[in-house]
Amino acid sequence: MEGWMFSLMFRHAVWENKEGTFIRITARPKSKSRELVLSLEDESLVVNLTSPAREGKANTELLKRLSRLLGVSGGRVSLVSGHKSKGKTVFIEGLTAEQVLRILQEVTNDK
Repeated sequence: MEGWMFSLMFRHAVWENKEGTFIRITARPKSKSRELVLSLEDESLVVNLTSPAREGKANTELLKRLSRLLGVSGGRVSLVSGHKSKGKTVFIEGLTAEQVLRILQEVTNDK
């Protein structure tokens, strides 16, 4: 799929400001699957997390795995909202929405 079309399709799930990019996420804690990205949908990125949704364990796993996937340091990835829910918003400092979407497209195309 063309990059511009991919970007247009997921504009509600991934957007940017001058400091970086936001990703709307639907978390699936305690998943049996080790694969992080389940799917990229119009409204959110659906991710599998093996950690339980207790004591911030799933949130910690999410931030670590996203930073690894996107190739940025852990300090540049932060949880903006959804600390206690499956619906979350994550901020990635220093990456454009286009860069994030390109990586996500590669991951979702590998399936």
